[in-house]
Amino acid sequence: MPNAAAGSNKSPIVEALIKNKEATEEVARAADDLAVVHAVLDTKIADGASEGDVKRAVAETKKVEERLSESAEKLDQVNETLEREVRRS
Repeated sequence: MPNAAAGSNKSPIVEALIKNKEATEEVARAADDLAVVHAVLDTKIADGASEGDVKRAVAETKKVEERLSESAEKLDQVNETLEREVRRS
């Protein structure tokens, strides 16, 4: 979820904080989604899941993995910014 303030002339620390908050929210949503997928797989496998159910679950976990990767990239950017700003202080 892009934040309009992220593109303005904010200090690097403020930009890092904004990105960190966005990434935290994204990771939390992805974790919730993954928990749902896990519950579905757990139930379906116990009940004898169809191949289609398994394929859909695998596709959903791929989406979650991509979201987590994007969040990790944001957090890497935040860490780089924070390290740079700490060295300047």
